[in-house]
Amino acid sequence: MRYGIVVWGGSKESVKILRLQKKVRRMMVGLKKCESCRQKFKELRILTVISLYVLEVLCYIKKYRGSRRENSVIHEHNTRRKNDLHIQPCRTSLFQKSVINMGIKLFNHLSTELKQLDDFNQFSIEVKKFLWNKPLYTLEEYFD
Repeated sequence: MRYGIVVWGGSKESVKILRLQKKVRRMMVGLKKCESCRQKFKELRILTVISLYVLEVLCYIKKYRGSRRENSVIHEHNTRRKNDLHIQPCRTSLFQKSVINMGIKLFNHLSTELKQLDDFNQFSIEVKKFLWNKPLYTLEEYFD
């Protein structure tokens, strides 16, 4: 599932893989078709395909963050979001859903403590712990 997930993970087709993943999880733990398996993802510490996509994109952005500009570089105003990464204005939905644009949105939505971690390995471990505790079925759940 992890192969190329940064490219295809944000598409609508990833929902089909999530359904298959939930079906397999239900079979593994003996849940009925109508029972929720969200708690089992949490207990077994297995990332959903959406959570895996979020993890990979966040790690990509963290690794290449130096090439991205912060809002404080764009303007001199002292705002709450001055340390967030700047999102480039775009007109097309293709660019809005791109890895870089979506990654910046996901990164800006992280807690300040996670954003400020300098060590890449520590960052990926902490993000993984966060995603284990909150199995995601949609990207909207991440932003809520």
